[in-house]
Amino acid sequence: MDLGLGGKAAIVTALLAVVGQPTQSAIAAETIFLQDGRTIQADKVEIIGDRVRIEKPAETIELPRSDVLSIHPSTAPNASTPGAVYKGMTEQMNDKVRREIEGRPGGSGPR
Repeated sequence: MDLGLGGKAAIVTALLAVVGQPTQSAIAAETIFLQDGRTIQADKVEIIGDRVRIEKPAETIELPRSDVLSIHPSTAPNASTPGAVYKGMTEQMNDKVRREIEGRPGGSGPR
């Protein structure tokens, strides 16, 4: 089967158009920061009462709302610096760790 130069060019152009497009699952829409320090990349996040539904390409997760520290829209790779994404996180995490240490048996109180 001979497609000729025009037919081959059309196929190559069509393949490049499909391959060159990012898929929805490759681009996470939101980043969820959990109380325990982990993060989750999600396509979609819904808050339903006291639960947070996190939709990922291969699964859907539901967590108690109290497990979620914050939810941020994901940004393009060069849109912002890491400092802007994590603004305020260091202080929040330091406070959380301090409370955990003080709450342990034998943990020292405020110094």
